[in-house]
Amino acid sequence: MTVDSQPGDHATTKEVEEYLLHLDPAEIGKWTSEQVCSQFLERIQFSYLIENFTVNNITGRVLLMVEERNLVEMGVNVIGDRLMILSYLKLLKKKKVEADKMATLWQGETPASGIQYSEDCGQCCAKIFCPCCITRKMWRITGQGIFYRIVPPCAWFTTVTQEYIDFRFLKDMELRTRNTCACCCQTHELLLYADQASDKESDNPMAYTTEHPLLHPEAGEVENIVRNAWSNARLVAD
Repeated sequence: MTVDSQPGDHATTKEVEEYLLHLDPAEIGKWTSEQVCSQFLERIQFSYLIENFTVNNITGRVLLMVEERNLVEMGVNVIGDRLMILSYLKLLKKKKVEADKMATLWQGETPASGIQYSEDCGQCCAKIFCPCCITRKMWRITGQGIFYRIVPPCAWFTTVTQEYIDFRFLKDMELRTRNTCACCCQTHELLLYADQASDKESDNPMAYTTEHPLLHPEAGEVENIVRNAWSNARLVAD
């Protein structure tokens, strides 16, 4: 179907943009073609294109893949309309990329359960009977980088600190496996090497590499997750 007539005045462009920025990309991906029409087309004042989108079965997931050539194929002939729709879609796509970057790919806590992941028997018992009595690290890996919070023992009146490894500064990683407990058990450790600034206040900071150990039974799986996310981050950067 070819449409040459334009919709009404775009007097509320700012309000439309604010509305789009508050949408959840995950929910958009679940939209039916009917919801695309009611939640997107009507809200951006392009309800005259409802039939075009419905005939072409533009669901929420498809909506986030629509490009200008698709709009042309759908019969949106007015250049100004196409540009406006594309500008709104750009906002949604940008938000989806940001959401994907911050989505949790893996999360875990160290020290992990098991005597082989304890410094000694005392720490092993503390993990079972009084977890808050030991220092813990809460790890979370996203498409953007690696976060971990260092939670001190409850008896220490110190603040929780957080470390962040941006994939742009990740240099290398090494997976180590060793036998413990008289060779009866194995421990898995992933060493992450990242560049940091030795003097953040300096105009010319000296870079140095810091080591971030992740001692966890899922270290092998984490290595694969980190390598894939690291690779994707570098592709986006390039």
